[in-house]
Amino acid sequence: MYQIVKNDDSGVRLDRWLKENLQDITYVEIQKLIRTGQVRVDGGRKKQNYRVNSGEKVRFPPKFTKMNIDINKNMPKNTAFSLEEIKIYEDDSLIVINKPYGLSTQGGTKVKYHIDGLLSIENENDKNNYRLIHRLDKYTSGALIVAKKRESASFYTKKFFRKEIKKTYLALTRGVPDIKTGLISFPIEKSNLKKMSKNQDQFQDAVTQYEVIETTKDRVSLIRLEPITGRKHQIRRHLSMLNTPIIGDKKYGNDDAPENTEKRFYLHAYKIEFPRYSDGKNILIKAEIPQYFEEAMSTLGIQFDE
Repeated sequence: MYQIVKNDDSGVRLDRWLKENLQDITYVEIQKLIRTGQVRVDGGRKKQNYRVNSGEKVRFPPKFTKMNIDINKNMPKNTAFSLEEIKIYEDDSLIVINKPYGLSTQGGTKVKYHIDGLLSIENENDKNNYRLIHRLDKYTSGALIVAKKRESASFYTKKFFRKEIKKTYLALTRGVPDIKTGLISFPIEKSNLKKMSKNQDQFQDAVTQYEVIETTKDRVSLIRLEPITGRKHQIRRHLSMLNTPIIGDKKYGNDDAPENTEKRFYLHAYKIEFPRYSDGKNILIKAEIPQYFEEAMSTLGIQFDE
């Protein structure tokens, strides 16, 4: 299996390029592949600090190929969604999309359509080097940032790490929190315990700010949430800890739906605010609430006009 180095990746160290372009691989594995000659650049062996050049052909074992590459060979160009259809903001550095409910961000076994697949189609143009900066669960809709080039990807990744990008979610929940506005600060168990040493702490700090917008007589709540930290399933787990699980969240406590509403998962990434790459100006983008979510609120008598 091989990939061609794009213009945007020219000058990047070989080990870093492999880390960014191969599937589920560690730096230890990368070093071994390079050392044993399983990675070749234009047919020749290179050291890990070699800097790749645009147009070079990098060969590597097929098992490390990203799933979306294989899937997208059979992924039709006229997929259910095109990147253009779900784009809600664009500048020279990034695209913000409104990810539809049910569309995965990454490929995998039996996953036919996904955001990575749409990006791969766009990246067939050598001028494009689109890459995801963060993720949303398959059944969470809403605002998602896609960087358009390496420099902006690095910029926005650092902004996420420094908590300079603000995300706001809306959730419909079963139950009403005792306190209507506040911080949820419950540590969350790390998801990948198998790779941890016995001496490592099994829990991570996790903080979510929330506000109850409206409740119904049947104890359904519309809650606005802003995750301060970014742990896996943080909002879902925190709401479950409050005994107010998200409607439709089978994994964390609620798989039913109120009467006359669709049986779906009700979490939407409603807003995202970030400093613009070109000048640092703060940009606020709102992602339209899905129709099924709006209809459920209407059925329940919940009003949200922000």
